[in-house]
Amino acid sequence: MRGSLTGARDLLTGALGPLKGVRLSLGLGRHLIRLAPTTPMALAAGPALALAAVPSALSLHLQPVVAALLLRVVTTLCVLPVAFALDDPGARTTAVLPFPVTPRRLLRLVPVCVPLAAAWTVCALLLRAAVPSDDRAALPLAGLCLEAAALGSAAVLLAALGLRLTGGERGSALAAPGSVLLPLALLLGPARPWLFAVPHGEFWEASRRGWASALIALTVLAAVFLGERRASARC
Repeated sequence: MRGSLTGARDLLTGALGPLKGVRLSLGLGRHLIRLAPTTPMALAAGPALALAAVPSALSLHLQPVVAALLLRVVTTLCVLPVAFALDDPGARTTAVLPFPVTPRRLLRLVPVCVPLAAAWTVCALLLRAAVPSDDRAALPLAGLCLEAAALGSAAVLLAALGLRLTGGERGSALAAPGSVLLPLALLLGPARPWLFAVPHGEFWEASRRGWASALIALTVLAAVFLGERRASARC
């Protein structure tokens, strides 16, 4: 009889195991959403979507070069909230959590980067819709997406460096101004015609290779600096 009860209890525990995992996942998801910088995200995504929707709303026909320029402005807006994704004023109190710091910080990026990527995609499609159908092939969204991804990785890297400078609390102290000044510096610098090349222009293909290389390098550096230098884990 006792063996039967033990077996039944083991079966019940095994059946409830996946449910516990789901509950933990949902709890973690709610926690990550609460930590997301919703105010910067709204302040960035709102103007970006409005800017992208205006041409179609006013029945304007954009040239591909103009649409690319507007999409680059949208990119700057969408990248800025990433600078706040890793901020944690309570980092010193969570330093003892038994979970590696790098995965925690990577998870913090998910509820920020996914909605912003979706907003960027919607903006890109809205701007593409405002380009006459015969000219849409001259607006390469995939190539422009490389710029957005590389600048996003740069924002993550700056936020990771900012965490190291502020005891794990405010990555945005460095990343927020850096996410604004970096595109401006690139835009005003001598390499502007190459970095922000005209779609399908003279420097376009070489520029895409440069942005792809920058994306890989920045992603690797961000992953390295997201970790803590000391053994204590901070978020």
